[in-house]
Amino acid sequence: MQSSCDLVIIGAGAAGLAAAKAATAAGLNIEVVEAAGRIGGRGLTDTSSFPAPFDLGCQWLHAATINPYTKIADRLGFRYRRSNFNYRIHDGTWWLNDQLVHEFSADLGNFYDRVATAGQAGEDVPAANFITADDPWGALIRRAYTGYMAAAPETVSTYDTARFRFTEEDWPVEDGYGALIQRDGEDVEVNLDCPVKSIDWGEKEIMVGTAKGMIFCRAVLVTVSVAVLQAERIKFFPLLPDWKLGAIGRIQMGQAEKVGFWLKRDVLAGLDPHFAMMNWEGAPTAGFLMRPFDRPMATMFASGDFARDLFAQGSDAAIAEAKSLLAKLCGADILKEISAAKATSWVTDPFHLGAYSVLSPGGGEARTELAQPIDNRLFFAGEATSPDGFSTAHGAYNSGVTAIEAIKQALA
Repeated sequence: MQSSCDLVIIGAGAAGLAAAKAATAAGLNIEVVEAAGRIGGRGLTDTSSFPAPFDLGCQWLHAATINPYTKIADRLGFRYRRSNFNYRIHDGTWWLNDQLVHEFSADLGNFYDRVATAGQAGEDVPAANFITADDPWGALIRRAYTGYMAAAPETVSTYDTARFRFTEEDWPVEDGYGALIQRDGEDVEVNLDCPVKSIDWGEKEIMVGTAKGMIFCRAVLVTVSVAVLQAERIKFFPLLPDWKLGAIGRIQMGQAEKVGFWLKRDVLAGLDPHFAMMNWEGAPTAGFLMRPFDRPMATMFASGDFARDLFAQGSDAAIAEAKSLLAKLCGADILKEISAAKATSWVTDPFHLGAYSVLSPGGGEARTELAQPIDNRLFFAGEATSPDGFSTAHGAYNSGVTAIEAIKQALA
């Protein structure tokens, strides 16, 4: 590891890796440091638990035609499917018919339209304000929205929904989105197991204190999760200005977790891949992805407070709850078919402390303020800084590239 350079990039997730590539192409002398023992950040593909890749983190090429990872996947030969998943709805007793599913789908679309219209009009209020009290689908809309945003609609600003650049293209990566991110970044030299403890930016040269020594540099790019910033895992000297701390405080960390089951045989053969949604009184904010890529699998997706509280108890508790819910949907006999199970643990992961960022009601321009550099020396990137691509790998990627453009000008 160098003792001095032009730029230190903190974090080797999608934002940090993209920034490193852009900075190297621009001729900057850089050091990339990563607290974990691997690259990829919240992109992580498990290739050992099941006979096929299993994404523990990001999984879909959201906004696929404008997503830089789509072209990267094509270049590297990674398979993905150009189709979105349909869904079915279970009421606790049986599956609803297609007409009722269609009615819910229309109602959900109208809800998203109301939220987006409000946000575009400058209403920075909870998305839950646009679920009417007499809506028969209101509870399921709350669960569906929580699943998408990783936080309940009562705690999410309409700005997030209104500003996300949605193209109705969510294409799942068959060979693993995490594996794709890691493959694309494998040529970046990264100092692993090297957490940053401090950034002293009060002198002419910035001093970055890491577990492997001090690095002196002209600029720093911070790409860690907003939860890591909130937990003050990195100490700043001098302290960050109040406007930056205010921006960090107005963004929360959403929770999204998974439990994957591999089945001995394809007991759901004949059904297309789909999401199984749960719509009974007291149902949790969870659902199951059934037969992804026509594989004999069922994966529970949990979100919000339910995910936080359950998965904080450990993988055994999460797997047991997922089995109980799967049996309610498909009958107890399906449990006999489970040959392997895997649970995620983002809520307890010390390097991320959650899934992805959520703008709190009243949060205003916090994402833009989080991205704004300080003194043209401290720069910030990552999905939380993206107003129109937050929560996604491509939003993080684009933020890293954009930050390097600003850093080049500052250092010039």
